Amino acid sequence: MTLLFSHVLVYDLMSVSFFSPMEKASDFRFSDFYTIVADDRAVSTLDEDIVIVPVDGYTRREMARVIDDIDFCEPGAVGLDIAFAPPSDPDDDPLAESLTGCENLVMPVRVSSDDDGVHTQHLSYYDDLVNPKGGFAAVNIQGDAGERTTVREFSRSFKTEEGIVPSLPSALIRLARPEAAAKLAERPEHDEFIKFASRKFDIIDPEEIVDYPDLIKGKIVLVGKMQNAGDLHVTPLDNFMPGLLIHAHTTSTLLSGDFIRELTPFESYAVAAVTCFLIVLLNMRLWDSPAGPLVVRVVQMAMLYAMIMGGTMAYIYYGIDLNFAFAILSTSLGVAGCDVYIGLFTKGGFCDRIVKLFKRSNNDRI
Repeated sequence: MTLLFSHVLVYDLMSVSFFSPMEKASDFRFSDFYTIVADDRAVSTLDEDIVIVPVDGYTRREMARVIDDIDFCEPGAVGLDIAFAPPSDPDDDPLAESLTGCENLVMPVRVSSDDDGVHTQHLSYYDDLVNPKGGFAAVNIQGDAGERTTVREFSRSFKTEEGIVPSLPSALIRLARPEAAAKLAERPEHDEFIKFASRKFDIIDPEEIVDYPDLIKGKIVLVGKMQNAGDLHVTPLDNFMPGLLIHAHTTSTLLSGDFIRELTPFESYAVAAVTCFLIVLLNMRLWDSPAGPLVVRVVQMAMLYAMIMGGTMAYIYYGIDLNFAFAILSTSLGVAGCDVYIGLFTKGGFCDRIVKLFKRSNNDRI
């Protein structure tokens, strides 16, 4: 009955929103807590395969120079996360030549849906100039920016009426790291979790690209804006993370093959059932001993601590997302249910006293 009650009547508490900041209380998961703890450690990893080049405030001519400088340093792949409007003077437009000349450049598109189906929405004026080697890739980021939902997962590709469109991270590793792309192709096609915790990236000033060619050569280079207010998203670590940085974390997850495995619903229910049964059994065995209630509460707190610490270690070291929300809720309600049962139905409880009072009243009448 406790399991049923916790699942049917108070399932909203499974979001564990009481652990979260107020601005994220409506959308919080146990994995977010694990991510925050993991990122808080002193240990962090610099991804040596990915470089970010921010171009906020750059003109079209300056962008052309940046792309030329990157191409000169022989990158493994260049992902462009920026859309271009038509130039004011098409006859004097250096950007067109720069985009055409960069062979490993991946141009951005957006996948959108309407009543007629799912379509590829081209974003830039220069889409006709894309190099066939690089091609197009979708820059869609999961999570609705308007509703501020948290971005946790990514799609490797999108099915549209025009065909299969790879995501930007998938297209980049196909160009720069074919061996990682081959391993990824062996996995079932489904959304994957992004590993945000403890990952750092080199962010190079565009003016310093030619001074540090070794930071670019053979690397995956992401070019875009880091301060675009329309491209800031909520993630487990940051309420305003740039889309370009999310693409970097996603690409890093694909390259490392460090994917997160979630518990299945059956596994989550099994863990909840076992923990609930154990705490209820202990409570019913010790209810009439002097130190019984104290022992039960201590064990309950120890189980809670073990769940949180064990879940955090499993997430950090083994990539397993142990969602203990249902287990914590069911054990808490199990203890409360035992208190109600003991108070009502055991010897000396409310019902026992009512029965004794009724018998005494009958005896007095006789």
